[in-house]
Amino acid sequence: MHELSSLQAGLPTTSARRRPRVLYFIVAYPTFSETYMHEEIRSLVGEYDVKIITYRRTASPRLESFPYELIEYSDPCLVYGKIERINLEMNSPTQEEFLRKVGAVIEEFKPDVMHGHYLGLGLLLSKLAQRYHIPFTLRTHSMDVLSEPREKLRAFCEAANSAWCLRVLAFPSNRHRLLAEGLSSTKTVSCWPVLNFARFYRPEQRLRTGRVLCAGPAIAKKAHGDFVDLAASMRESGLSFDLYSEGPQLKDTRVKNDSLGGPVSLKYADPDNMPEVYPLYDWLVYPSDTQINKVGLPVVIAEAQAAGLGVCWQELPGRRGEQLDFLGGGGFLFRSISEVPAMLLRPYPEEMRQCGFAAAMRCDIEQHKGLLSEMWHQVPERSFPSNLTALDV
Repeated sequence: MHELSSLQAGLPTTSARRRPRVLYFIVAYPTFSETYMHEEIRSLVGEYDVKIITYRRTASPRLESFPYELIEYSDPCLVYGKIERINLEMNSPTQEEFLRKVGAVIEEFKPDVMHGHYLGLGLLLSKLAQRYHIPFTLRTHSMDVLSEPREKLRAFCEAANSAWCLRVLAFPSNRHRLLAEGLSSTKTVSCWPVLNFARFYRPEQRLRTGRVLCAGPAIAKKAHGDFVDLAASMRESGLSFDLYSEGPQLKDTRVKNDSLGGPVSLKYADPDNMPEVYPLYDWLVYPSDTQINKVGLPVVIAEAQAAGLGVCWQELPGRRGEQLDFLGGGGFLFRSISEVPAMLLRPYPEEMRQCGFAAAMRCDIEQHKGLLSEMWHQVPERSFPSNLTALDV
């Protein structure tokens, strides 16, 4: 049963006005590489009572997370699954059992609003919204929009067009893609990736360290083997190369690194420790697989910019404009890893470093969390029935 909050938009929480309750849905929380989800929650828990539901176990968790409840989902994943295998009606026996378990959480927590990460979770949230009369918001990212088949995007956009959906946040270039596939222009707004800027900001001038960094999950689209090739090609440069990573492709990267004599030091740091890692380096090099072409707007780049590092990023087919927009003048694009040595051997221009600070600031969650909170605070003012249960729908 959905209980309406008496909180009025813009007014402080008092004993008579409880804090709004937000039920989060994340596919595999607390995966270490999905820092943007964690930082969004970290920024909002002071204003909202948050409960997190995740439906897939993660093999690579961060060290510390917010409390969450795992309700496993056995059907094809609503985000990563092939569209022809996903039951869009959400009415298979296993899906109904999953909805029943989620419904028990809803009955107990009594959320005012639901929020999901990745466009595909709109299928789930629209179903729950119809059943329990609870509005929802969505934040999209990269892999759920880039290179997805049109029929999949169209199905997801149709779900997000639900009358219960308050807002969909999308990267600026991705917003146009979603509008082209039918998402209502009144529901979607542009938003840069999520960064806790203050944790990474290092404006002071530093002496050069002679160290080069690459970081990110070890998955095929990140092309970490190219970073190994770069390090091997620069053995005599005096620079050192470190890769911070974890994931299924790390074994292959280690094999390649060993075969070339170990030019890269393979490391790992928990996301909460990365603000201390970046200042040890002069450069971030971020390769990508140009054939897969599913690297979106990596938060690692914004983190490095905030820390004052130089950035070298793989240019991707058909994506140059959006990549340059994201860099904001604070970094270089390269077409081949063979172009990077000349970049690393030159001092990073101070003008580009300053542009990097400004570009990273656009991602600061403290600057744009209002895109969510302004919608969440409108919920109590909306006229939702307070006496409906799933049986009424």
